[in-house]
Amino acid sequence: MGAQGLLIRNPKLTPEEFSKHWYNRHALVIVPFFLYCGVKNYVQIHAPVKTTQDDLDLASYDGAAETELTPLLLAAITDPSSLPTWVVDYYKEVILADEREFLVSEAMKHIKQVEEGTVTGERKAIIEDGKVVIEVPEGVWETWRGYETKGGEVK
Repeated sequence: MGAQGLLIRNPKLTPEEFSKHWYNRHALVIVPFFLYCGVKNYVQIHAPVKTTQDDLDLASYDGAAETELTPLLLAAITDPSSLPTWVVDYYKEVILADEREFLVSEAMKHIKQVEEGTVTGERKAIIEDGKVVIEVPEGVWETWRGYETKGGEVK
């Protein structure tokens, strides 16, 4: 099931700073987590955004994240205790910490979910068909593997 989540930037950032942070920093740290959760496609939709729904006011939103809600991703959002502790720790300590820097709040506290295709704008693909299409620095993977090692799940 595909969905888009409308996001609001931290008011301390300009729209340009928000967009840059979201793509150049946040996309990188979320890639290992999304791959773990089985996400096959992840696209960021950057401003200016438009909508296909006349009754949807986008004035307060700065972009939209588009992905499918896999069972593991839904579990991470709705029942984190069902995931290994090390995955939850990575989510809290890396992803949520980053969200608090560039979003008005942690995404799940303000995100507005709409159907896939509702919002259009500058599309930046991060994951396509299960493959990462941006360059993720080795340091990001090292951080992920560090959490994996702490959890005893190194392959």
